[in-house]
Amino acid sequence: MTSTKLSPETVREAADEAGFDIVRFGPADPGDHGERFADWIEQGRHGEMDYLTKNQERIVDPRTWRPEARSAISAGVDYGGPPGELQGGGRIARYATGRDYHRWLKKKVMKLRANLAQMGMPEESMHGGTDALPVLERALAVRAGVGFLAKSSMVISPSTGPYLLLSELLVDQELPHDLPSPGSCGNCTACLDACPTNAIVAPFQLDARRCLSYSTIEHRGFSAPEMREAQGEWLFGCDICLEVCPFTARSKRRKLSGADRPAELQPHKVVETWTLVDVLEMDEDRYQSDFVGTAMRRATRSGMRRNAAVVLGNQRQESALPHLIAALADSDPVVRGHAAWAIDRIEPRHPSLEKALRIEDDERVKQELHRALNR
Repeated sequence: MTSTKLSPETVREAADEAGFDIVRFGPADPGDHGERFADWIEQGRHGEMDYLTKNQERIVDPRTWRPEARSAISAGVDYGGPPGELQGGGRIARYATGRDYHRWLKKKVMKLRANLAQMGMPEESMHGGTDALPVLERALAVRAGVGFLAKSSMVISPSTGPYLLLSELLVDQELPHDLPSPGSCGNCTACLDACPTNAIVAPFQLDARRCLSYSTIEHRGFSAPEMREAQGEWLFGCDICLEVCPFTARSKRRKLSGADRPAELQPHKVVETWTLVDVLEMDEDRYQSDFVGTAMRRATRSGMRRNAAVVLGNQRQESALPHLIAALADSDPVVRGHAAWAIDRIEPRHPSLEKALRIEDDERVKQELHRALNR
């Protein structure tokens, strides 16, 4: 099929019709951002995210898997809104309070692809997605002028702020590149100052291993003891570096709630009806039925229950003790270990800890029990 050269205005109209809030055109490669990514990997700041190292060559140079790509259509959706929180506490990063963005944002990308195909751009000449393609989405967005790179390593749009869900469509057509985005962080260091774990080790440098979004979502198994108290009320992810950003006020959806928000951004039923205890005591059946359609599944059932135990410990509410004591007998050693940590925070040297230690056979859980009893 012969490709029809589309005007930038036509492509923007197609993106608007697909439901994107912002769309820009730029190179199909990350430029010098790729070198910074390679340095980041070499320093081990990616933690356990091995899929990044496995795809490093493809990420740094998309031409290794998409040699025909000439331009990147970088698009974004403003997901700003009220804080996400379970009944009685337990905070959730705003992007995860609604439907799973992997699904609905991909549908928007595929809608854009279909729109452009109808206008004459061959479908096989376009390759798109969100959080799935081996590309540096933020780098492509910055190079296309969607926003500027923030000191937090996020992308900030001067018009819509930092609450941006990004996606991209690599195309074989040369599109005129948009100018770099105006604006910068200037002298502001609000995100560095507010990060509870000092994960932003320097401007534009993030150590994922110290980031709550990493430790509550990507990290598997036992969380580092020094991260738990800093986790505070965060059950899934963290919004602190975004909340303190002055550009947050630019989000057009920041104050919209309920039916005023797009359907995909309205709170998932788990967010509206569950409690931390519900998460802690969640069995496999409830996980498979109630957690359908939420990005929180990324943390796994074990990770979500671990996180719930930590938050309950940080809340220090005695009403949670019976549930945490019951969790000391859970089949998951990760849950048992973090329940021990939480019990110690609520009532140090609680008799249940000594009792659990006498019958525990997992060495890591024993360490948690010993640490709690000797703190």
